[in-house]
Parts: sequence; C-alpha cells; structure tokens
Amino acid sequence: MFMSRSRTAALFSCVRRFVPVLLLSTAALWSASAQSVGAISGTVKDSAGTPIPGVEVVLLQTKGAAYSDSLGVFHFANIPAGKRELHFRRLGFAPKAVDTQIGEGTTVALAIVLDASATAIEGMTVEEATRRRQMLSDFYDRQASGFGHFVTRDQIEKRNPMNLSDMMRMIPGARLTPIRGGGQAALRFSRAQGTRDCPPQYWVDGVKTWNLNIDDIVPQDVEGIEVYSGASTVPPQFNTKEGTTICGVILIWTRVPGT
Repeated sequence: MFMSRSRTAALFSCVRRFVPVLLLSTAALWSASAQSVGAISGTVKDSAGTPIPGVEVVLLQTKGAAYSDSLGVFHFANIPAGKRELHFRRLGFAPKAVDTQIGEGTTVALAIVLDASATAIEGMTVEEATRRRQMLSDFYDRQASGFGHFVTRDQIEKRNPMNLSDMMRMIPGARLTPIRGGGQAALRFSRAQGTRDCPPQYWVDGVKTWNLNIDDIVPQDVEGIEVYSGASTVPPQFNTKEGTTICGVILIWTRVPGT
C-alpha cells in the first residue's frame, strides 16, 4: 500500500524536525562527557635540568602507570576532573609526590624535578674502586666459562638501547612483557610460564635487590649483565634459598666511576 503524497510530505517534515534535535542532543552529550575529564602533560628533570627517562609516574585512583620518555616527558589523558596525586619513582633518585587539580576539559602542565639519591640497600657496604674492578674481573671470568648468557658494555654501547630490557631480546628463553602505561617491559623466562608471575632474582653489584625491574637501571650505567634462566647454572654465591632463583637470576654490574 502506498502512502498519499500529503502523508509522505508530512512524514518527511517530521523527520527533518527530529534529526537536528537528535544530532544536537548527541553533540551535547559528547561535549558534556569531554568536559568532565582533563589531562596531565609534564616533564621530569634532575636538579641540573637534564631530562630523566624511565621515571615511573603513578596517578593514584587509576590503574597502571606512565613512564617518562627519553626527553623526560610523560602524559595522562581522560582523567576525571578533581584533585589528584601523582607519585614519581626512579632508581637513583628520591621519590616524590605531587598534588594537582585537574580542570574539566583542560591539560595541566607539570615540571617535576627529582633529587639524586643513593639507594640504600640493607647489608651494602661502600667498596673501593679496586674491589669493584675485581668484581668485574670475576664477571669476565664467568663469561669465559661458558655458563649463562652475558651482555657486555661494548654490546650495550653498540646497540645504544632506550631501555635495558632491549638487550634481553637476544637471550634465548627470555620473554618481555610490556608494562601497562609506558614503554618499559618486565623480564620473565619461558621455563617460569607454569607459575604465577615469577620474576627473576636481581643482584646489583653483588647485592641482592628486591622489587627491581630491569628497566629501572639506565643502560649507560651498566658494565655487564649476567643472565641465568634457571637455578642450575647460577654461580653458588648468587644461588641462595631466599628469592626466586628458580625463575632465573640477573646479575647487573654497573660501571666503575671514571671509566
């Protein structure tokens, strides 16, 4: 059955009146949604004004974290308006907490300065440069023995990685899982797939460390890395009952100052 011309004209007239109202309502809802959130964009530098890459930036009341890039820049988008607290953390620098007010539909610009700080590790003693050189000599002796996998300073300088985890891509059995909210990665080994998030045990300059991620260490500060995917090949002095040696052991040796 066909509608009369008069009824058809009336229908189209109704549609023409309804569509603009619908589009206007949709635009209003989108605008209201966009105005209810804001953003944060900032930089992290040291006291000398040098950008600090790899700084973990945690925005409380949200999931995940952001990490500053090679220029020290970080960014958060779609943040509910209101007062927010950010925490900044980077190995070698004192942690910092900052409060900021997020306005609706605006971007807050932050300039953060972190103070250098020596990391206090329980049981660590100050060592002379000669002792450090001996430890590095032991590193090269173990490399010659053929156990484990080794990354040298020359290899790091040749590749010039953004993050230290990039050097792990050449290690058999190593898996890199991106960390949400940043360009860093968590290192795991394939033999630990059957366990619940089993991180390797880290040692830095012969001292066992806890809650460390490989990308917490700046590549340019590293002299060498020893990688043991399981406990069976770990040197006895680093194969302790405490920790997660069954999930792998990472020995990181930093450069001797002045070399």
